[in-house]
Amino acid sequence: MRFRSKLTAVALAALTCFTFVACSGRNGTPDIPPHLITVPDETPIRPVDSRESVTLKGSGGLRECVDELYSAVVYDKKRPIFGDDDPAEPVYDAARAVLDRYVLNAWHTSDDGEYNKVHAIHDYLVRYVEYDFELYDDYTDGATELGDDPAFYIDGALLGGKAVCDGLSRAFEFLCALEGLDVLRVTGSLASVPHAWNKVKVNGVWYNVDVTADAAHYTVGGGKYEKQLSHGYFLLSDKTISEFKPQTHVFSEQPFIASVDHDYYADKTVNVGGAEFSATVRSADELTALFKAAKRAKNEIGKLEVKLKYPDKVQVNSVDMYATDIKSAYAAIGGGDFGYSSGNAPYFRYPNGVYLFLFYK
Repeated sequence: MRFRSKLTAVALAALTCFTFVACSGRNGTPDIPPHLITVPDETPIRPVDSRESVTLKGSGGLRECVDELYSAVVYDKKRPIFGDDDPAEPVYDAARAVLDRYVLNAWHTSDDGEYNKVHAIHDYLVRYVEYDFELYDDYTDGATELGDDPAFYIDGALLGGKAVCDGLSRAFEFLCALEGLDVLRVTGSLASVPHAWNKVKVNGVWYNVDVTADAAHYTVGGGKYEKQLSHGYFLLSDKTISEFKPQTHVFSEQPFIASVDHDYYADKTVNVGGAEFSATVRSADELTALFKAAKRAKNEIGKLEVKLKYPDKVQVNSVDMYATDIKSAYAAIGGGDFGYSSGNAPYFRYPNGVYLFLFYK
């Protein structure tokens, strides 16, 4: 069975191919941790509710009305008031429903509230909004009349559940703006392909977030795309995403310099078959032990998302410094259920030594 991996919105030349029988996620359960899901209060309180209101004109078609809503919330920082039959109101209601379910009211005043909001919004968009590969293929085939497709806008992401990087980055910006976060949309390229992502301020510090690139897509045997959630592009500096090869981000402009990385994996563990492992792996022995546990628990686990941080490894953003160690770890669990050869590796590589390893039934 032929397995083709695809990191969304990157150049086809950057893709890898390998042979696998796929298993999706951990028994098909959501990747979003339970603490990021809540039951809405009777009257949910969102930061947008306390802002000065603006009555929207609601005239024109859906595209014009959605653009008016987007401008009111993101640029003018106002609370929108809708007239009768405004086609943009369901988009706003859908955004509110996402926040009511995934962003706790308690986070508005907590010390880690901004971080948790950004984390929840990132995970929701990566996990539940599908990438519109059909539109992407139309674009790469030279189609020119695509500008009004909802996948480029927040209604595609929030109502239709399908978007490309434009729609995903706009949805991230819109949801963050509703929550009172400082956020903007960034344009440029990723691996030489036109691309859009975001910058967001968390506790006074600006970071890059790329929800499109954090969805690890792949197909099996030419079938439908499967997806795994990662955090490889969650809260990174300009330097890191600009220097990571081969999937380099190039900014069209540099607003609000992001000068530091947040280490998402520093205080996290992964549970594999009932055993806890650090999400930061510091030696080849630790990696092999983790893989062996994954092999034993292969009916429960579809992926491992960890950061490799060996003391003797440098230049991890320039080349795949861990390729040999990873190959050895896969070899230690036997080769019956995956293929591994040059240019045919069963993992996704991200900046700063972060990897998403795939395991299958």
